Amino acid sequence: MKLRAIALAGVVSVAGLGLIGAGAHAVFTTSTASSQTITAGTLDVVVSSPDAPGCTLVSDGCTSLTLNPVGPVGSTFDTKASVVTLTNVGNIPANYSTVTLSETDNNSTFKSETGLCDYSLGGDGAGHFVGVDNNGLLTAQLGTFSISGTGPEYVIQPGETDSYSVDFYAGQASTVCGGTALPSLTQAAQGGSLTATLSYGFTG
Repeated sequence: MKLRAIALAGVVSVAGLGLIGAGAHAVFTTSTASSQTITAGTLDVVVSSPDAPGCTLVSDGCTSLTLNPVGPVGSTFDTKASVVTLTNVGNIPANYSTVTLSETDNNSTFKSETGLCDYSLGGDGAGHFVGVDNNGLLTAQLGTFSISGTGPEYVIQPGETDSYSVDFYAGQASTVCGGTALPSLTQAAQGGSLTATLSYGFTG
């Protein structure tokens, strides 16, 4: 082979090696992505009652209400069973968590001799309980109590309702709850008054 041909072959070989080296620096790439929007819901339960001026309609947006006062009563009495409706106006389920009964009074005898019937009426939802919830002396029902359970009766779904009635009595049984009649008020209860408050707590 002539010297010129050998030299040319060497140049071609070097050029080929250069191309191979350049190709070794290339990198394949790819990527993927996913996204998701999460929105927090609103927990909102309102109360209404035909016996609570200013809070008779769901649209009134009341979270607490005051029922019409009753009295004066005699030593034997049973007040009208006022109906209170709980409506879930939020957009997530409202799970019952607590129930609290508290009271203020000006006469401890009147308080100790008065009975309370809290009766669940259910609603267009499952209803938070079935039948009589509490019935007997008011003082025996005071305090805060946890409500636990996983069934549908322990939740008010968005747009649904639960209702309950409350009445106070002495000298007889409650006409709503029934049960054993309480003794009539004694002399020391005269002139007494009390305000009882029933509250439900919810989690969402």
